Amino acid sequence: MWVRRPGTPAGRAPQPSAWLTEEASQALYGMLRGCDARWMNHPDAARQARHKPWQLRLAQRCGLPVPATVITTFPRAAREFAERFPDLVVKPVSGAHPQDPPRAVPTSRVAPDTDFSAVAFGPTLLQRRIAKRADIRLTAVGERLLAARKAARPDADPDEVDVRFAAPGPPWEPVEVPARTADAVRAYLRRSELAYGAFDFAEDADGTWWFLECNQSGQFGFVEVETGQPIARTIAEWLSRPVPDEPAELDEAGSTVR
Repeated sequence: MWVRRPGTPAGRAPQPSAWLTEEASQALYGMLRGCDARWMNHPDAARQARHKPWQLRLAQRCGLPVPATVITTFPRAAREFAERFPDLVVKPVSGAHPQDPPRAVPTSRVAPDTDFSAVAFGPTLLQRRIAKRADIRLTAVGERLLAARKAARPDADPDEVDVRFAAPGPPWEPVEVPARTADAVRAYLRRSELAYGAFDFAEDADGTWWFLECNQSGQFGFVEVETGQPIARTIAEWLSRPVPDEPAELDEAGSTVR
């Protein structure tokens, strides 16, 4: 079962309501959870994996380098963080703005003379900027890791920190995953119970891959087109594997329960 960015159940009904949405959700996911399908990704795991603060902590615990980060609503805390790490970026905590269609909010560089007073109006995620020589997109499908590298343009503007909005540059190219990174990514997948993840890294001048985020439903088509990596085929092969037989359960009388 492949689940990627599902909409709201009954969201297009002539007269949608919270009650109808809950009824449709209970019926749909209650039925799906009762089958023996393989999930990519299970709704519960996917919901948890969306939380960026949780991602950063898990990545750190799994051994992935994570840039210094603070999430705060206190202007003073933001100013103190900026004094400690003068070169910062700001990014949304939740991801895309929930309009229809969703609007992508780019990661942006923080100006040196920024007034952090507005931090008090909502959670603000500040992170130390990695002076990157390349962007890395690592697509994890089960145990298989397919990584691609996009070198930064030599004349790139330092303020262009979000590869999605940067000027066209070198193409994405396949790249080998360092063994230590591969072990940490697989540990991340196991602990998060994800079968699929699109990991974004920033590669610095020393070749270190800094973890930025893992999108549990991230796109892969643009990488496959430029690199030729068989991501779609790998997903299809993973989904087509038979589900392992689970040991039969016994009731209180010792009889087999199916």
